[in-house]
Amino acid sequence: MTIVHDVRGPGRLIVVGALVTALGLAIAATAPIFATAPIDRIQHQQTAGGFVVLFGWVALAWGTHKFGRS
Repeated sequence: MTIVHDVRGPGRLIVVGALVTALGLAIAATAPIFATAPIDRIQHQQTAGGFVVLFGWVALAWGTHKFGRS
């Protein structure tokens, strides 16, 4: 009896994690330059981008973990 493991789920998590990480980097990178916009807007955009990047890293780590276990 052979056991076939489904790697589509972990593979999707890895792809989603990479895309979400890239999105977070884009959000943070497009924040206005200091002294060209109110400091609150700059900090909020960079913080939001950072949280999106962290969420992407979590998805990448979880997908890699599940991929390695399958």
